[in-house]
Amino acid sequence: MSETDPGALEALVRAHQHFIQHPASNETCDAWRAYCRDHDCDWVTTWDTQPYRETETHGLALSGHDRFDDIPQEELDRALLRIVNTEGPVHLVILTRRLLEAAGFSRAGSRIQARIHEARARLGAQGLIRLDGEFSGRPEQFAVPCLRDWSNLPDALRQLDHVHDSELMLSLVRTVTETGTLERDTAMNDALHRMGFIRLTDNARDRLQAPLERALEMALVVNRNGDLEAGPKAFHRPRSPADPITSLG
Repeated sequence: MSETDPGALEALVRAHQHFIQHPASNETCDAWRAYCRDHDCDWVTTWDTQPYRETETHGLALSGHDRFDDIPQEELDRALLRIVNTEGPVHLVILTRRLLEAAGFSRAGSRIQARIHEARARLGAQGLIRLDGEFSGRPEQFAVPCLRDWSNLPDALRQLDHVHDSELMLSLVRTVTETGTLERDTAMNDALHRMGFIRLTDNARDRLQAPLERALEMALVVNRNGDLEAGPKAFHRPRSPADPITSLG
């Protein structure tokens, strides 16, 4: 049996990676989330970028109540799930802001905060959402992060602490993979910039340490003599080629 030409094999790998990095409609983040909703996925590196999609709060149907406590439970749950579907994994600060705007309130006192916490816990216990600290999302939203441009959000919401680790990790992986080899701080700075954050401050560097270490542990990126390169898992797909992906269309 003849040996495989190493050059031909490398060319084939590069072609495979190229097609993954330029996704068709069935390889987008939305399509992978639809697939992973019904399948067991631990992580999918997605390659499309989208503007941050904000929930249209006027459509949440929470207005018309004198007190936040007067909102029926089913209406609050429905609104919370809609926010999660649109923005998840969504930080508690953003989730609270959306619910307040929808209900016509300007600030969240202790009673309002307690009710939102109760709603999150209830939906989490029912398995409708997954809770990760102050973040709420569908399970597939954590396994399949989408890279979003946060630059158009108000300053109060466009905070690095409001970005889940999975999305930060995705930005780091894509930044390193698309460049080839990057020094650690350069990778962090470029990963932030592509998401709409201006520069790598000391606080931002600290915030990115955990996502970067997790990406290294998962072999999504690797350390080569102090620099970062794409790891063997960066292009992994959790299915056989014969399995279809159902796009959200």
